[in-house]
Amino acid sequence: MAWQEHLTGGASLKVLVTGATGFLGGHLIREMAKGPHAPLCAYRKGSDTRSIDELGLPKVNFDLTDPASMSEAVKGVDAVIHLAAYYTFTGRNDLYESINVQGTRRLLEACQENGVKRFLYCSSTEAMGPVEHPPANEDAPLNPQYEYGRSKVKAEELVNSSGLDWTILRPSGIYGPSNVDDVAYYFITSFKGFASKFIIGSGKNYIQFVHVKDVVKGFLLALDNPTAVTRTYIISQARPYTYEEVYRLLADIFGQPEPRWRLKKRLAIALMFPIEGFNTLIGRENFLYRRETVESVTSDRAFTIDRARRELGYEPDYDLPEGMRETVAWYRENGYL
Repeated sequence: MAWQEHLTGGASLKVLVTGATGFLGGHLIREMAKGPHAPLCAYRKGSDTRSIDELGLPKVNFDLTDPASMSEAVKGVDAVIHLAAYYTFTGRNDLYESINVQGTRRLLEACQENGVKRFLYCSSTEAMGPVEHPPANEDAPLNPQYEYGRSKVKAEELVNSSGLDWTILRPSGIYGPSNVDDVAYYFITSFKGFASKFIIGSGKNYIQFVHVKDVVKGFLLALDNPTAVTRTYIISQARPYTYEEVYRLLADIFGQPEPRWRLKKRLAIALMFPIEGFNTLIGRENFLYRRETVESVTSDRAFTIDRARRELGYEPDYDLPEGMRETVAWYRENGYL
């Protein structure tokens, strides 16, 4: 079935979801299980598939480095939502290239060879990097700060030139219940420790989060919307917040004092250097104590969602105070705080 037939009363879409065992993927397939579209959940060998099995959803083994597994996975599907990606704080450049870039290329080729036209790609506002004139829209220059963002830019270029009916979504920093290994998780949970005592820089720089359920909403709004074809959308909350505002909110949620001290950027970078070296030596990843983190929190990441509002009818359901309270409650209930 051509995916467009659904728009004129045809059957629901069969949609391959890559990264289905991940944080965002888990929330997406849970929502899709309610209908009307039928998710086929792609998982990597060795992944924990309990979330898929508990929903009674079909699954297929899938590896972004194995073209044969991709070709098999896309057979008979009407659309692909590509969420799977490689990301760690101390990521290897060769894996960003082989998984995020070449893996996307292989998946696009599998779609082309098997007649799958609809392709939704999960990029990131990290493809845009720090914003010089906030808030930035989708047409702002791409200025990725890290290799992860650079890999997303390269993958976007492949999607753009694929000839498929593609849509690119760029979520900002995703947070929410069940996120236990990402920037937002470490940012939030660090407030119980020493990191809550100070703010690096002025505290006036912008950060923009988005609740995971709002990202799910963005993907589902775009999936069968013909206006979204060959379009790129920023998916985020309604407005950015300053770091001061976010720390004030977390202080209120945790019942702690607001940070008392400001740490100048240059001094913070000097302090991070030996800490980062020690963590690397012992094989520990720690997002908080890295020079790149200092660069991030002293630059602006602020975006507008006007295009998604106008063309998709997207409106975030969560503002930051509500979403953060829900997320912290989940961390407490599940032993992460």
